Amino acid sequence: MKSAARVVPLLLSFAACGTITDWRELRSAPMKYADCYDGLVFIAQRDGFSADSLACDRGLGTWQSRWRERQIGLGRPGRYRLRAEVLIDEGSDQAGWPIRYVIEQQKVKDLRQSLQPQEGDWSPDGQDREREAILGEKLVRRLAPKST
Repeated sequence: MKSAARVVPLLLSFAACGTITDWRELRSAPMKYADCYDGLVFIAQRDGFSADSLACDRGLGTWQSRWRERQIGLGRPGRYRLRAEVLIDEGSDQAGWPIRYVIEQQKVKDLRQSLQPQEGDWSPDGQDREREAILGEKLVRRLAPKST
């Protein structure tokens, strides 16, 4: 019983360390899965994202871009990337495909490391809501049902 009392607080502390992802979601019009996934990739690449081939899997419906760097103010480096999923188990050709996506951001908090940051210098910085909204509009125009 004592060991369980020690483990529970430890597990709760690990849960607090994770970042929470607030996915943006939409549903495609009725179409083949291949057309939906290809449309997602087309919009992502047209928006300037390049695929991280190790993190993309067409068969699982996952797509992730490489990090894109930018300056976020005061000379501090930042970066962002797109993660997207077509939820294969929850869709069909006739009903359409649920798609969820997020644009994650990171920044270098320690200005001493800002000129040449290493991978360990990057810290989560939430999501880029503005880019998510713009990307979402493009995805809707390409993939979502047309209103009549």
